[in-house]
This record gives sequence, structure tokens and C-alpha cells, in this order.
Amino acid sequence: MRRLSLALVLLCAVQARAQNGCLDQSYLPVPVNNGLEITANQTVTQTFTVGIAGLLTAVDVANVNHHRGTPTASLEVRIVATDPTGVPNGATLASLSFLPSQVPATRGTLAVDLSPFAIFVTPGTVLGLRLSSLAAPSTQTYAWWGEAAGTIHYAGGMVFIRDTTALSVWDLSFQSFVGVPAAWRNYGNGHPGLLGVPSLSASAPPVLGTSIDLLAGNSSGGTSAAALLAGFAPDNLATPFGGTLLVQVVASFTISVPPSGARVPLAIPAANALCGLPVYFQAVQVDGGASQGLAFSPGLELILGA
Repeated sequence: MRRLSLALVLLCAVQARAQNGCLDQSYLPVPVNNGLEITANQTVTQTFTVGIAGLLTAVDVANVNHHRGTPTASLEVRIVATDPTGVPNGATLASLSFLPSQVPATRGTLAVDLSPFAIFVTPGTVLGLRLSSLAAPSTQTYAWWGEAAGTIHYAGGMVFIRDTTALSVWDLSFQSFVGVPAAWRNYGNGHPGLLGVPSLSASAPPVLGTSIDLLAGNSSGGTSAAALLAGFAPDNLATPFGGTLLVQVVASFTISVPPSGARVPLAIPAANALCGLPVYFQAVQVDGGASQGLAFSPGLELILGA
């Protein structure tokens, strides 16, 4: 069954997402020519629009650095709520403090773990990534870089200084990540054979970097051949064989199903780019007791995750 595992890797390669949960929002302009200073007189907030439901697990403050040497004041990072118009409203959902030694001295990425705050987010919610410091202006401070007027913009938000003053031509470098738990479920109706509808399930949640088994039940009472169908979207297509096709098929595999059922090994790649990806399966088994000689399992949906 190594072939099935390899095929899943190849199929998933065209469905990319990424790191510490699912990569949700990302603005990493190249080149990066414009920055804003973070001082006691100037907080800087980049707002962003959530695209995936789940727990906000992390943000990356990208292209941040010491400015005019090594600061003595810490850098404060907050996730803040916004009002219905997308303006930060002062409500803090998470707050962390970073010592100067924890912040890149030259332009780099500050990874911020938000998992302890259990921030559940839904698509369309606008949040703010807010940086502040007690560093006095014109001393050793911090700078956050992105792009001002130009062709590369982040459409899901904008920059605010001093919390409410919008800089509509600015966007600053960041990424946000949403955690999606690994899960599986059956959906749709199968079509019975001699002993009923053949089952199709998973031996464990499809956690990235692990191996699980797809468990195919036998409806015929004897060893029989089956086609295991795989794809990235469900379907509901009637067939001339009495059953309904429940997968938009991208690949299919022939398996042998003994009377006790088959275990089909499935390696889940340790690729964060696949986090949150749904993968769909259905088994169609040769069964002389089925109305048209074929028995169909229900659909099986796997959500690849943590």
C-alpha cells in the first residue's frame, strides 16, 4: 500500500497551506522598503481579516528589528479586537512582552505563540496585531517594515498608528496561523451488498506526520476486489449501479478486501502546508449480492491537522 501513501503526498502537494496551525493570513512583500518606528509615542497596529475558523495559534511579526541600536525597553505585542468598521477598539485578546534580546537585531521574524490564550476565530473577523514600547523617540527603539504606496498591498486590513489613526497606503509584514484539529467522519449513504452497506472508517485522526489505516469493511462475505476512490471534494452523483458516487475522484486504487475487512495504510506527510486540508474517500466493492453487482461505502472525510 506504499503506492497509496505516495499518491496522497503528490495529490496534497497542489493544495498548499503552512506552519504552527494552518497559515491563514500572510503579507510578506518583496522588496520591503518602508518601516514604522515603535516608540512610547507611537503604537503600530496591522489589522487582518480571519479566513479560517479555529483557534488563533500564532502570529509572526515579520521584518521587525532594533532601531538605532539595542533598545532597553521591551516590545509589547497584543492581539486586539476592532469595531464593525475595522478600527481597533481597545479590547485586548492577548498580550505578551518580549525583551530586546528576544527581538531580531536586524530584520527578521518574531514568532508569537498565542495558543495559551484560546482565541477562537471565525472567517470575516477583523483583528489587530498591535506593537508598542516604552522606548523614547529618537533613542534605541524598534522598527516594523512593510510597504507603503506601491502595487503590493494586503487587502484584508490596514495600518493604524496611535490605535485609531489609519495609514491606508501602508501594510506591515506578518503572518497568522489558525489551528485545525485532525478529525474524520462519514457522510452520505452507501449502497448495500449481500451483508449490508460496506463500512469505511479511519483507525485514528489524521494527524500530520503520522500513519493511520483506512478500514474497509466487507459486504460480500468472501474476499473481493474493491476500488478505493480519493479526491479533495465530496460529490453526490447517481450511478447506473444503484449507488451514489460521493467523491470527486482524483485518484483510485485497487484493493483486496478479505471477509474480515481490509486495513489500508495511509501516511500523512509531516508538512504544515497540509494543515486543515480535507481529503475524501469512498470504497466500491464487487459484491454479487448487490443490486447491480457493486456495493458502495459511505463517504469518508479526513481533515488533516494537529
